[in-house]
Amino acid sequence: MKRFLPNWLKFPLWYIFKAPQRGIYKGSLLLDIYGLFQYVWVQPIPVPKQVKLSICVGNFNRNEMLLQYFLPSLKQLANTAQIELVLVDFGSANFLVLKDRLENEWQGALKIVVIEEPFTRARAINVAVGAATGDLVFIADADFSLPKQLLKYCYHYTLGGRVWFPIVYYLYKDKSAKVARGNGEWMQWGGKGLLAIHKNSFLEMKGLNESFKSWGGEDEEFWVRCHAAKKIVLRNRCKGLLHHWHPSFNPKYKNL
Repeated sequence: MKRFLPNWLKFPLWYIFKAPQRGIYKGSLLLDIYGLFQYVWVQPIPVPKQVKLSICVGNFNRNEMLLQYFLPSLKQLANTAQIELVLVDFGSANFLVLKDRLENEWQGALKIVVIEEPFTRARAINVAVGAATGDLVFIADADFSLPKQLLKYCYHYTLGGRVWFPIVYYLYKDKSAKVARGNGEWMQWGGKGLLAIHKNSFLEMKGLNESFKSWGGEDEEFWVRCHAAKKIVLRNRCKGLLHHWHPSFNPKYKNL
């Protein structure tokens, strides 16, 4: 029967009755409801000038994606004076070209860390968050475009110690970079690699699990730990957060 239900109805029903966090911590539904009330209440609150957001990204030979998609979206962010980019690079080819473009085109604070060791996403993000100077961190990937009001979203959605795992839009191959029918799909069932959290909370939780050496897994494991720690986890669609198509090593994303 569920195949006949539209997604706008199917997802809330799944979220209430079958979402995996229910088995992690039975009270998570109450936290979700409480988080929803917080979400509605804090929308009019302006972002204080002293709040600083660090965008944390790892890179290994994703220079093209960073320059074609990530950097242009970074340049159009609002409140750039309050935003820092922390890039951890694992010896990418032509890295100096990337470094030069970032230093010349990004108007916010910039911190670049170069590591000569095999790339893992968990290691990259942990190093980036450790080097961040912002009280808020947004963990991202090189193959995304960011929404203009990212600072506002991260501030509002993490008030009260919440953790924001936005539902991102995965674009199909050769489609225009906008949310529209046939252009892509919302990764509401997965896609937990991007998140906003207070830096202190991330460090208290010991960061991402660096035992994950191959593709993926560390994001889902951290999401599970957030629920187990009884944190308020907010999941909502973010229209300006676009994942750009590229060949994937993960079989479940081959059809995207």
